[in-house]
Amino acid sequence: MSARILAVANRKGGTAKTTTVVNLAAALAHRGLRVLLVDLDTQGHTGLGFGVRAAPGEPTVHDLYRNAGPVDLGRAIRPTNVPQVDIVPADRGFSGPDGVVAPLGLATALKPLAADYAITLIDTAPTADALLINALASAHHVLVPTQLHHLAVDGVGQFARSYFQVATTLNPDLGGLSIMPVQVDLRITMQREALQRLEARFGRERLLPGIRPDIALAEAFGREVPVKYFKPRSRAVHDFDVLCSHVMEKVFAI
Repeated sequence: MSARILAVANRKGGTAKTTTVVNLAAALAHRGLRVLLVDLDTQGHTGLGFGVRAAPGEPTVHDLYRNAGPVDLGRAIRPTNVPQVDIVPADRGFSGPDGVVAPLGLATALKPLAADYAITLIDTAPTADALLINALASAHHVLVPTQLHHLAVDGVGQFARSYFQVATTLNPDLGGLSIMPVQVDLRITMQREALQRLEARFGRERLLPGIRPDIALAEAFGREVPVKYFKPRSRAVHDFDVLCSHVMEKVFAI
């Protein structure tokens, strides 16, 4: 099983990207995979989901975007409170790159690290800026969490344009895009309609099983652990375990 990099991304905010990264990482680690997280979102919430905060002056992934010469991301790797999961944390005080961002900067920095992990998950901010392009240019596969309403479907379409642009210009190894519905309740007519629109536009093969609403997901962040370690019998744990199987099939089949 060769090392893979999965970016979790969407240009729209509030789509549970960080929740997905934290809980998918825990599910992957539970299956014996060594996981590296890269917290590219300056909110730093992926780190908070594992009890990791970078103190001022400590190395972070955002050191790549300062004009300070070459950066060894290996110095920024921190263990988490979950076995098999490490993280390169965010700088929560980062206000933006000092200059022009090299499109392949993150990809280059991850190369010496990726081989030590079965999979690297990148949490991205909800933007279309250079850091998102850096994430897509690093990845083998992209997972797009989305709510099931009509504006969200349009947002996935906007994001897909960025995906295809990077896949055709910067990253020939970007082998797939998968869409993961969140807050799923198909008793709601709008959600069924949105799911049908996604299937018609992107194809059934790109749609993954969704994650149902579960307050335990938010509560687990308050305990700074993935939901598997907070309420192991919750339906969210079941849903992420099912998702994990599909992600492994998609990502490692490339």
